[in-house]
Amino acid sequence: MDSIDQRTFQSRRILLGVIMTFAILDHTRLFFHYWNTNPADLDHTTFSLFFTRFISHYFAPAVFFIAGIELFQWMGKKTKKQNIWPLFQLGSVLILIEIFINNFLYTFDPYYRTIGVFIIGSLGLCLYFMAGLQYLNRNWILGISLIILIGHHVLDSIQMKGDSPNAILWYLLHQQKFIPHNQSLYIVNYTLLPWLGVLLLGYFWGFFCRSESSPVLRKKVLLYSGFILIAVFFVLRGLNGYGESIPWKTGSSSLLSVLSFFNLTKYPASLEFLAITLGPIFLFLAYAENWKNRVAQFFFTLGQFPLFTYLFSTLIIHLAAMAWLFFNGKPLQNMVITTASYGAKSPLLNYGYSLATVYLLWLVFVLICYFAVKKIKA
Repeated sequence: MDSIDQRTFQSRRILLGVIMTFAILDHTRLFFHYWNTNPADLDHTTFSLFFTRFISHYFAPAVFFIAGIELFQWMGKKTKKQNIWPLFQLGSVLILIEIFINNFLYTFDPYYRTIGVFIIGSLGLCLYFMAGLQYLNRNWILGISLIILIGHHVLDSIQMKGDSPNAILWYLLHQQKFIPHNQSLYIVNYTLLPWLGVLLLGYFWGFFCRSESSPVLRKKVLLYSGFILIAVFFVLRGLNGYGESIPWKTGSSSLLSVLSFFNLTKYPASLEFLAITLGPIFLFLAYAENWKNRVAQFFFTLGQFPLFTYLFSTLIIHLAAMAWLFFNGKPLQNMVITTASYGAKSPLLNYGYSLATVYLLWLVFVLICYFAVKKIKA
């Protein structure tokens, strides 16, 4: 196996550190801003609230793309046949982490009345498919990736209902779904399509991250790809046609028009959503290879153990929210998230704090995670 260029490793870890702060910000907003507020509700949102949510959109595309690159490196150390069982093992571990750890950290519900398939579980499912897709050559991998990313909207009109096995399989493939069952709620947010396509794109790009690859060519391709994707977003969004299910419209003010323009579908991620997120991600990777300053080192450290940081940050944010609730004289069980937490009689209704408070707490949580990672490295 060809070795991986250390500069690309650095740029990926810096990117993971940056987007990890975005995830921490979004989770801080979720637990500390006014409960169950929808930042994408253009009739009631503000620019600051919308932006706080929008910036978090870069997390998932970066994670899936980088995961594809890391898979290329990891899988290249063995034969394809030797990769099959480890891929199923790792995929199963990620799914179990999603179900039993990540879901609990979000809810603190020991009865697991809310179970969701989010980023970690979706990554696990993608690894199952990689056991077979690895046998295809790089051009086929790229072709399948582009077909998924560009063409998955053809399936948008297929909408299943109920909880039959066929319906559940379809939800996992290409339809966001909330499935209530008695007192439980099952959620599918991150579908295989298009996220498998993003992972395959990263797997294809892994070839250019070898030490033998030209850094000049790598940067040029990243820059061209990044600018092209951004241009594709503005063209498609301007046309208001294929690539996004939420059309934008002129609002009563210039601000509302801008917010409408950038109000995109994440579940499942639209082509326009992926274009405006992957484009800047490619530009970031193109320039981050040679960053050596203290800021870069901070984010490099934060991005060293992304799965740990993701889970640990959710834990401390939820614990802090529970403690904050207690010091405000409210029952701790109110911060145990169940289906009742989102209803009209939610105990958290109208509970929350300003975005200024959210941002201050976010900085605290980021620093805690940073020093936790440094402690692990030491």
